[in-house]
Amino acid sequence: MEEHLSPLAITHLLQHTLRSLCNHETSQWVYAVFWRILPRNYPPPKWDGQGAYDRSRGNRRNWILVWEDGFCNFAAAETAENITTTCSASASGYELQQQHYQHHHQGLQPELFFKMSHEIYNYGEGLIGKVAADHSHKWVYKEANEQEINFLSTWHNSPDSQPRTWEAQFQSGIKTIALIGVREGVVQLGAVHKVLLRTYFANSICWEKFMYRS
Repeated sequence: MEEHLSPLAITHLLQHTLRSLCNHETSQWVYAVFWRILPRNYPPPKWDGQGAYDRSRGNRRNWILVWEDGFCNFAAAETAENITTTCSASASGYELQQQHYQHHHQGLQPELFFKMSHEIYNYGEGLIGKVAADHSHKWVYKEANEQEINFLSTWHNSPDSQPRTWEAQFQSGIKTIALIGVREGVVQLGAVHKVLLRTYFANSICWEKFMYRS
């Protein structure tokens, strides 16, 4: 059914889906981004029988991932950042006020969030590209413990393991970034708290959402 939606309807559906991932009453995510797989050049490589891109043939470098759409609940991100500051800064009133001021200005801002929209990733390369090619999911934390570092060792050893915009996001207060491979690309989620990896959650996004194409 979704295959026959108009481009405008697909745009609205995508924005609604991204927004629902952040605005649900039990959601821990403050932003959601959808990276779509597109051919690097036109005409694209061969298509399969269902009309979708056939990425199983030819060179992976025929494909790239680009920003399709994104949503960020900036109010929730700022509120969570302020709560974290209030709980952790208790040495003195002056220190509390100073840290609150600094965190208020270092939170995830629109210019930092939308800076991601300028990024382009190679399919099958780097963290996002590999998640797309493998249809896998990865959770990355700002402060990884020993077990998590071992789990992500293959990514950390790569010179392009993390996109260049991630360091600024971690400095702004983001604690968890999740990548979930779906049929047409990758869903990226960000949270200001540590969110544990839950396979059933990743699978629900993979199979129940983003199953349409423009």
